[in-house]
Amino acid sequence: MNTIVAHTRSFVIGVDTHARTHTYAVLAANGEHLDTETFPNTHAGRARAISLVARRTGGDLGALWVIEGIGSYGAQIARQSALAGYRVAEAARMGRGGRRGIGKSDPIDARRIAAAVLPLTEEQLRNPRMDEGIRAAAQILLTARDELTGERTRAVNALTALVRTASLGIDARRSLAAKKVGEIARWRPATKTSLPRRHAPRQSASPGGSSSSMPRSRTTRPG
Repeated sequence: MNTIVAHTRSFVIGVDTHARTHTYAVLAANGEHLDTETFPNTHAGRARAISLVARRTGGDLGALWVIEGIGSYGAQIARQSALAGYRVAEAARMGRGGRRGIGKSDPIDARRIAAAVLPLTEEQLRNPRMDEGIRAAAQILLTARDELTGERTRAVNALTALVRTASLGIDARRSLAAKKVGEIARWRPATKTSLPRRHAPRQSASPGGSSSSMPRSRTTRPG
């Protein structure tokens, strides 16, 4: 008879992954929630998460990491936690029924990711494919493309909102098209017009001499 994860592992860490941040939930084998933290999706942020898990589990390398999106946003934390000596599994497929009436949040999702594997056997865990070479490079490029697309969409939406609130002579009833965004990108701040030069006041003639600013009188020769 196969033994379930709750009987083979003392701790399970659920990781809800996104482009910018990951949220980590630490659960004991009996389902007790020990901690939840969110860290940036950077090498330093992921290292802080691994340190957090070590503190909360007493350095137990038998803790199981269950990571969402191992093929995309979760690829880096899967590698780092595996290199730290932990067993890594891909998040189980979960329906929306268990979240009904709870709402959507990263801490809740991280806890659900961890709790979902407790009744599973070790054989039922989804082993991640740590792809290397061309496949891994292609996946990284696709993930980066998706992130850039999202950033561009947010920037265009912000620009559209700005144009709608300011009178700039642009019809922004619909989201700005690429051509219009390019036109706005070529705008430059108006330069200050140069002020007219002020002429120096004419100096009055000094006694005994004529001022250089006074016009010279013409002398006429007798005819």
